Amino acid sequence: MNLPLAKKKPSIDAARTRLGGSFAAGPPPPGLAPGSVVTFALASGRRLPAVIVYAGADEIHVLLDPVRLRRLQFAQIEPFSGDVDDDLGKLAADARLFGQLSEGQAVRYADDAGVLVDGKLIEKCRWGALVARGDGAVVAVGFRKLWPAPASDA
Repeated sequence: MNLPLAKKKPSIDAARTRLGGSFAAGPPPPGLAPGSVVTFALASGRRLPAVIVYAGADEIHVLLDPVRLRRLQFAQIEPFSGDVDDDLGKLAADARLFGQLSEGQAVRYADDAGVLVDGKLIEKCRWGALVARGDGAVVAVGFRKLWPAPASDA
């Protein structure tokens, strides 16, 4: 007879990994801030626009849409000029807002049910952050569901 195994709670290390790993300290290279729109070439030579979500010392992570991520080298990208479609524009706006957040900042995020929850950003990752809720739980939040908390009226 096999006994059911208890599910282990996800660890902070697993959550960090799911969000792309730790965010490198320091500012992004000039012109490569989160939310910047760039292009890169496919093997066919066709160029695609993409939004930077992370720029580190030796690689860039870009999103082509909300689910397709590419890791690129600096030499593979060029600045984008022209109009972007609404979906890519929204993605860029979310990435820019995330890029402005910093560790220790009060934030608000949308949980899985869409309810807004207040917390404190404790660790920024490449594609999101670890956030401490008021009850002490630490949750992993993707960058598109994370915003600065509104200023208090106090």
